[in-house]
Amino acid sequence: MKNKFILTLIYIIFFFNVNLLSEENNKVLKIGLLAPLSGSYSELGNSLLYSLQLALDEINDKNVYIIPRDSGFNDNDKLKSAIQNIRAQGAKIIIGPINYQEFSVAKKYDDLIFISPSNVNAEFVENIISIGVNLDSQLTTLIDFIKKKKKK
Repeated sequence: MKNKFILTLIYIIFFFNVNLLSEENNKVLKIGLLAPLSGSYSELGNSLLYSLQLALDEINDKNVYIIPRDSGFNDNDKLKSAIQNIRAQGAKIIIGPINYQEFSVAKKYDDLIFISPSNVNAEFVENIISIGVNLDSQLTTLIDFIKKKKKK
């Protein structure tokens, strides 16, 4: 699961093209990360941070810079503060929020693009791209595979 997330993240980063969203003078792509780095879900948040750092190490591009911020979990005030801080540092792409209920806060920042690992809804929602793998899509894929192989 982590490998799929990392691979998908790498493709999305390159899809948005480092030169397109970078600052003209220094050609640095700044990407924010919203994750619960403290509290009861800190293990999940730190796992996201470490996975992202590994992906960046693997692509070995010094022009991509990550801005991690603690967004808490279901804490709208902390989330808003983290988004505003990331925006103030010049990032246009933010990975997160991880919780589907927090999409309502992220939608208000229409000048930013959010890439969420949430698996509740795999559809595009305004400025949020949800890349999580949900159970429905997995079951549909399995059923299609079984039918294709003519198995019971």
